[in-house]
Amino acid sequence: MHRVILFLSLIPLLAAIILRRFNGDRVLRRDGQELLTTPAEQTARKMLNAMGHENVELKQARSPWAILGSSSKSVVELPDYTRGKRHPGTVESHAHAALCVAVFLLSEREPQLAGKREWALRFGHVFPVFTVICVVFALVVGKLPALWGLSIIVGSLGLAACAQVLTLACELRAATLASVVLEKKRIFPRFSDEEFVVPAIRAQAWRAIVPGLLARLM
Repeated sequence: MHRVILFLSLIPLLAAIILRRFNGDRVLRRDGQELLTTPAEQTARKMLNAMGHENVELKQARSPWAILGSSSKSVVELPDYTRGKRHPGTVESHAHAALCVAVFLLSEREPQLAGKREWALRFGHVFPVFTVICVVFALVVGKLPALWGLSIIVGSLGLAACAQVLTLACELRAATLASVVLEKKRIFPRFSDEEFVVPAIRAQAWRAIVPGLLARLM
């Protein structure tokens, strides 16, 4: 039985990893580290102002793993783009900031769609971690065979991947919205910057298809 659980769980998990690698990581590896002339936060601010949200505050997320789209009606949370190997002026940072703003804008138009996506991302972050803790405890006290433990952990990752795959449409629509705003409102001073960032926004959306526990290792 544990082999069946393991096999069925690996299907959505491997599909999510392949889709992320091909549609997300490949694009960001190619262009993501190109430096633009302005910081990512400025791009987010310009997008909000252009869409009539001058009063919305940009706030640094408390956690580097903050859920995309977890912003409130008056605050958009952005990660610290100076942490680790990040740089606030890279194409990757600009694309992520633009996607955060677009998810905020989409949540105003379609709150149910954005709410389901936020739930799926939180589930993808929390459920596998909780499962690992429970399995480790059960293995320590000798109440669970090792193969069953492995199957349960992979099963939790597969379930989280299903939730994130099924709700990815929200972020893909947000990526389209972000691209339209950037192009119509002429957010960037140079057209070449826009050409780099627009495909990177969609790539950022695809990166969120993998459950949080596994995404931290990629």
